[in-house]
Amino acid sequence: MNILLILLQVLMQVGNNQSSSSFLSTLILWILWFALIVISLTPYGSYIQIMWYQYNVGNFLANLSRLITNNVNLVINHINQLLKSNGSSQSANKSVVEKTIQDLMEFVVIEPISTEPTGLMRTLKLLVTSYNERLEDSIKALLPNIDRPLIQNVVDAVDGLRELNFIYKVIMHYYRLSNKYKNPYLVMQIYMLLPIIKEYVDALNGAITTFLKGQPVGDAAGPLTAYRFMRSCTNITELTHNVKDTYIGLCDFEGRRIYVVKARGPGGTVGSLDDGITYLVERVGVRPRIIITVDAALKLEGEKTGSIAEGVGVAMGGIGVERFNIERTASKYGIPLYAILIKMSMPEALSAMNKDVEGAVNEAVERVKRVIREYVREGEEAILIGVGNTGGVAQ
Repeated sequence: MNILLILLQVLMQVGNNQSSSSFLSTLILWILWFALIVISLTPYGSYIQIMWYQYNVGNFLANLSRLITNNVNLVINHINQLLKSNGSSQSANKSVVEKTIQDLMEFVVIEPISTEPTGLMRTLKLLVTSYNERLEDSIKALLPNIDRPLIQNVVDAVDGLRELNFIYKVIMHYYRLSNKYKNPYLVMQIYMLLPIIKEYVDALNGAITTFLKGQPVGDAAGPLTAYRFMRSCTNITELTHNVKDTYIGLCDFEGRRIYVVKARGPGGTVGSLDDGITYLVERVGVRPRIIITVDAALKLEGEKTGSIAEGVGVAMGGIGVERFNIERTASKYGIPLYAILIKMSMPEALSAMNKDVEGAVNEAVERVKRVIREYVREGEEAILIGVGNTGGVAQ
């Protein structure tokens, strides 16, 4: 009651200084505000809050569904443009292309049994290779006689669509479970995570367009560092080998023999870098003084985009198969591992490379040179690995 009296006194004082229409508007706003406070203290307040959570999550799912549909149409139109640019008089059958893309979006990779870890990495390697081949073969069937780098760009775009579809299905699953069992805590958790999920979804959405255009993304910082380093070398030659989607070059840097390994561009691929290292060490007989890896790394909030960190180990993300194989080879022959990390956020890693990341690549090249000068004497050998998606980055 005291609160109501104070509220009336305040309103009367405001009314003395304002016109009748302005006073009426202020009175209505105060009443609504007070009503909301009262309702929030009752069981109805929690019900309204849950409805607000459900509305936001449902709205996000509707937007994500439209986003996926738009990107599917974007890929279909891009496939038609590639066929026309290749001289084909007929466009691709939309229903066939759409069904192929939908099938690939639903394609699953089943994790191997980890109870018995012996041979687990070999099995993972087989599954990843089989998945990549299945994806590329399906796109190649839609784009006969099209250059492979262009096919690889479409493969990357479809892979991004598959990730978007997975996010949609998982969120829809818990959203429907929350409604089915009248469990507000499930939808509350999704609502709390929406800002993070939206950021990732926006990054994937931008990445699909970037992949189709064949532009370098932020994750291409590693291959671009390797490319620019080679430009500062002399006597550059490419080694002949059978390692799939991988470039292996040899150059001379201030009297030192440097082997450069990266995914073969300019099509979007990450290559088989571990097989490249195995080829050099096991078959060619290279005994490097050091192995240097350069890769993009997720920055923490507060860290500056393009900042660089150095350390030991193999700078490489993913599920860990390639990193394990490189570490095993290095430990077998006692080769030191050095890492250079270029910091960026997830959206920056998946979007077209910005100026901060591009400028950091130049600094990373200088750091690679410094490390080689410090650790490798003249006449010795070293291996430089540019880790990441090499879309838009040639040899």
